[in-house]
Amino acid sequence: MKKTKVMAAAAAFAVLTMMMGGCGGKSSLDPDNPVTIEVQTYYNGAHKIAFDELVTEFNNTVGSEKGIFVKHISSGDLNELIENLEFELSKPEDERELSDLFSCYASTALKFEEQGLLVDLDDWFSEEELSEYLDAYIEEGRMGSDQALTLFPTAKSTEVMTVNMTDWEPFANDTGAVLEDLSSWEGVAETAETYYEWTDAKTDTPDDGKALFGMDAFANFVLTGLHQLGADPFQVKDGTVELNMDKEAMRRIWDVYYVPYISGYYAEYGRFRSDDMKTGDLIASVGSSSGASYMPTEVTVGDAEPYPIETEELAVPNFEGADPVAVQQGAGMVVSKSDEVREEATVIFLKWFTDSYVNTQFCIQSSYLPVKKEANQLSFIEEVVENEKLEWNEEIRRTMEVSFEESTHYELYTMPVFEGSDACRTVIGNSLREKAAGDREQVKIRLEEGTQSLEEIVNEFNTDEQFDNWCEEFTQQLKENL
Repeated sequence: MKKTKVMAAAAAFAVLTMMMGGCGGKSSLDPDNPVTIEVQTYYNGAHKIAFDELVTEFNNTVGSEKGIFVKHISSGDLNELIENLEFELSKPEDERELSDLFSCYASTALKFEEQGLLVDLDDWFSEEELSEYLDAYIEEGRMGSDQALTLFPTAKSTEVMTVNMTDWEPFANDTGAVLEDLSSWEGVAETAETYYEWTDAKTDTPDDGKALFGMDAFANFVLTGLHQLGADPFQVKDGTVELNMDKEAMRRIWDVYYVPYISGYYAEYGRFRSDDMKTGDLIASVGSSSGASYMPTEVTVGDAEPYPIETEELAVPNFEGADPVAVQQGAGMVVSKSDEVREEATVIFLKWFTDSYVNTQFCIQSSYLPVKKEANQLSFIEEVVENEKLEWNEEIRRTMEVSFEESTHYELYTMPVFEGSDACRTVIGNSLREKAAGDREQVKIRLEEGTQSLEEIVNEFNTDEQFDNWCEEFTQQLKENL
């Protein structure tokens, strides 16, 4: 990073003045006897480069003055990190080797918290300090019977819709479709049907229309949808989980996903929907805001020459008549219990890294969202970009702008954590999605026979009996993981 020395010094000074605000007493650190702390993340590529540069900056400034040296190790990816952490957790207590600070999600953090291995960060942060962070981010980190703050937000993300405007505009001009139609899930389904019919009419081959839309994280769609419909499937109280399956709400999920999917209005082909937009198979998708840098700037259809496209970012759709909800996601960090000196040193780094100015530098280069309220404003981001001479593209800028609107005007949702929550989320992410994909293949086979129309075939799949059977099976799968 090309640092603007005046701004960097000012930021470091601001951090130093508040550094011990939540520690409640004299520092245990001795600059003449520096302590080395280990930070373990899953960052790789651009994320790792950005984080390593900030670690070096810390070591040369605040760390040098306080007597702290930060050593960063990366596990390569999140799955590998989780495997490493759970392996350490399986060891006898006296053989565990935990980093002082490590990345994880709430479900993993809960396992460590239940064994008393994590620091309660309420002891190190004042109420005033915590009030500077987005409230939903802090609340996500509270867990256990005493709601201790053990998982701390460091970089977050939500979801946004991306539209290929280059290919949307001729469709909109011919049909009268407008982007506002994509603000609700019902509107997305109706627009996708119109797009299928519009593309189908361009050839002599019947029922060869194209899909408009796809989504990356189906579980997020189901969970946020049920939440905004007042039908949260899991009620957790005093460690006990109750399953609530609201069939009316589930039918709304079915109607705006399963029916369009088996009809060919929605689709997924590559690993991510950004891949499908690169090939022109989709012109709209919902995915993580942290994936903004992967969105295409050009489309290549088959063997044809690629052509440039312009994209537009929109807020994630919601159900008609419901208050808006967006998912909040992104791993946080936890502090391992050790001794007062190491814990203080670790918290000082954590406070420094989540300082608005420093945190924004990391987030710009990694496509994440900063965790403090002050930094969740485009004007603040643009100031840091200008001061630090950072590079970012228009896609990331627009994605951040939409994400900030969601964090301000939407309720941010996180799935509750309990024993078996990861397994339940997997069921939620796979059950209806896999049924829709399988039934879509059957619909295509029936269409090739040429004896029935698409509508007739879909109506045979979209029945109350089919829905009831799936819903019963889905409910049973969830119960088996509670």
